[in-house]
Amino acid sequence: MTQFNFSTANLSRYPAKHAKDLQAWDAADEYLAKFISDQANILILNDAFGGINCAVHASASNPLHVNDSWCSLKAIEINSNHKPQAYEGQKIDLGLIKLPKSISLLEAQLKHVCNQLDKPLEVYFSGMQKHVSSGHLDLLKQLCSDLQYLPTERKARMYKGMLEPAKHQIQTSCLPVPELNLTLHNAAGVFAEQKIDIGSRFFIENFKLLPCAKTVADVGCGNGLLSLAYHQLHPNAALTLTDESLAAVESARSSFAFNFPNATYQLAHNDGLFGCEQIFDLILINPPFHQQNTVTTDIAMSMFSQAKACMGPASELWIVANRHLNYQADLKRWFRNVLVATQNDKFVIIRAKR
Repeated sequence: MTQFNFSTANLSRYPAKHAKDLQAWDAADEYLAKFISDQANILILNDAFGGINCAVHASASNPLHVNDSWCSLKAIEINSNHKPQAYEGQKIDLGLIKLPKSISLLEAQLKHVCNQLDKPLEVYFSGMQKHVSSGHLDLLKQLCSDLQYLPTERKARMYKGMLEPAKHQIQTSCLPVPELNLTLHNAAGVFAEQKIDIGSRFFIENFKLLPCAKTVADVGCGNGLLSLAYHQLHPNAALTLTDESLAAVESARSSFAFNFPNATYQLAHNDGLFGCEQIFDLILINPPFHQQNTVTTDIAMSMFSQAKACMGPASELWIVANRHLNYQADLKRWFRNVLVATQNDKFVIIRAKR
């Protein structure tokens, strides 16, 4: 195969990185690239920024993707100048899989692939050693035959196995929220899949501070909890929910269908408010401070910038965040009026106006 040089490929992260030491690939990506076949259909799971995709293109092979992240898919497109092609049951010759943080997401992804196979598929799994757990290995043993552990290279683990065809059920989980009289329907891998995020809980406890708005955007909506709680208080508000995780979008849709089947709302798999031209009266954000396994505020900074572009003179942005992140200082780069509405020992709720 053609050897692909990651360090000279001019790969970039998405969204644009603020921390200059963060590169768009790691040793696990480079290790996986060693097993690429020439002129083959290659299934790629969880390519973070498109490095594996570019290596597959360099070998004159055809990459097919399974990926939960809109931001990852955008990075793949930017770095390769090709829209990534989704895997939808096409013939595949080889699988290259980056192990995600969420074992439940990986399980759902692998079962989705198994459901499409008509014969065993040779697959390579890799991830950085500090992020690979016994839970990952247990799952691979469950779904693969002839699983082999290959030598670790530059702290990147590697497993080789045959993914077996089978018909699996892929189910959502139910998470009751009795204090709100809600039941969340969570797809595998969604943030706060097994328990309520404590930051969101603190935010909802203080929703009485929020204005009664006609148009509301819930940016990074996750399973839709903030929007569901706001809808309970203000059922006439027009809600727009966005999240870059497909699992989150599916969860929010299922949760609204179960709890408020007649609610009117819009839901988008998107990087925040990227490309949105609507002006909202109220924007709600519980921003992440990690991307895959990397701690970073890049996504939060992108969300704040996008929010400003979708606000008018009377609009309000409300954020809940970990106190130690000190987002107040960052928000003052975009907003004239930044106020701490309330806080506890872990979280702060911030209101920002243009």
